[in-house]
Amino acid sequence: MKKNEIRYSAKQGFVNLLRHPLLLFSSVTTLTLMLFLLSIFVAVSLNASHLARILGQQPPIEIMMEPGIDQEAIDDLTLLLNDHANVIEIRAYSAEENFETFKENIGKEEIFNEDSYVDNFPSTFNIRLDDPALAEEFKEQMMAERGVFTVSLEHELMSFLDRTQKTLNTIGVVVFLVLALVSSLVVGNMVRVAALSRATEINIMKYVGATDGYVRIPFLIEGAMAGLLGALFGTLISGVVYYRLQTAVAGSATTGSLASQLQLLPTSRIVGIMLVLNIATGVILSMAASFLALRRHVKV
Repeated sequence: MKKNEIRYSAKQGFVNLLRHPLLLFSSVTTLTLMLFLLSIFVAVSLNASHLARILGQQPPIEIMMEPGIDQEAIDDLTLLLNDHANVIEIRAYSAEENFETFKENIGKEEIFNEDSYVDNFPSTFNIRLDDPALAEEFKEQMMAERGVFTVSLEHELMSFLDRTQKTLNTIGVVVFLVLALVSSLVVGNMVRVAALSRATEINIMKYVGATDGYVRIPFLIEGAMAGLLGALFGTLISGVVYYRLQTAVAGSATTGSLASQLQLLPTSRIVGIMLVLNIATGVILSMAASFLALRRHVKV
């Protein structure tokens, strides 16, 4: 097609938006609801991943050295941990410190007043990793080091966080597919009704030599505009809801290092992701539905 034909065909697409306002309203409303729910699931999934990563880093991995091991082995392990790419925090406790903690906990310090008891206590390291999924691999690596007696992991919490994240992702995909199907049917019906109302005009254009692309462009633009409007409204509504929730959570947060980390992701970041995802989903989905709905009408 020539440039002026594309320009004229595209112009008709914008003009035709006002020919069926009720159908346009129905399509935009359905898409807005779909993309609003999609945005909510995206926000929940992103925050679940964010909080799971933080919580997964909290339970330390404890490395216990053999009691009475020489200082060289402890120093070698300390150096290895400091250079490890996945270790984000190290807390080292000497045998003397563990002995003192033990005495304080049992409340009978006078029973253990001899320094010889220290030889029965191990030096320990509490480790946090940047990715809890690497815990098993990290354990195997540490158990191969000289002087390491045992490595303890928080399996239950890590497994729960991993299962929760996978469940949320699965639910999000299922909901998206259902909503996408419903929205496609609504947009497809809008375009089909618009095509039926212009059936005579389309037939004349086809008989005088109009190409399929020339006929389709106005309807594809109608679908794309419906998708764009639905994306903007859906993002706006979900952004307002998320902002209020994020503000409420931030205002009710308690003090403490962990509490300060357990915050929802910033609204600007979430809304930015929502906007890009909603526009891409809404426009592509609507144009695809429009294209499929026109297959029969462009064949004369």
